[in-house]
Amino acid sequence: MDIALLGAPIAHLRSIRKIWVNEIIDESRWKTYITSLNAEWNGFTIFSTVMLAVDIGFLAVPGVQAAGGDSHSAAAISIYASVISSVCALIVSVILVGQIRSHDVDSVGGGVHYMARMTRNAHGDEALAVMFSLPYSLLLWA
Repeated sequence: MDIALLGAPIAHLRSIRKIWVNEIIDESRWKTYITSLNAEWNGFTIFSTVMLAVDIGFLAVPGVQAAGGDSHSAAAISIYASVISSVCALIVSVILVGQIRSHDVDSVGGGVHYMARMTRNAHGDEALAVMFSLPYSLLLWA
């Protein structure tokens, strides 16, 4: 999965494991990490919106769409795939930013509660790292 997501989960997993040790958060690292993560996702939201507008603009160019019938040109199919990836990156970014904002993760207590809740499943911090890396990976695929 790391290859399909272009190595992003490993980077997030390293950061998470530096911050979340034995269910204790290092306060200074946590605040820096969550601030940069929030800024990163907000940036991805903007980039995804721009990519979506560019993709739709390319679809309007004469000759990109196949001339007739149900078949589509390779260019149109790749643009459709880019549209889907851009929309998914936008949706995931907005969901993650909303999730972070709703859990008061700026404080250490809120961060501990959030991390404990998010790492309780079978895959723990690895699943969280994959989730955190989705906007970046989807945007690169777009």
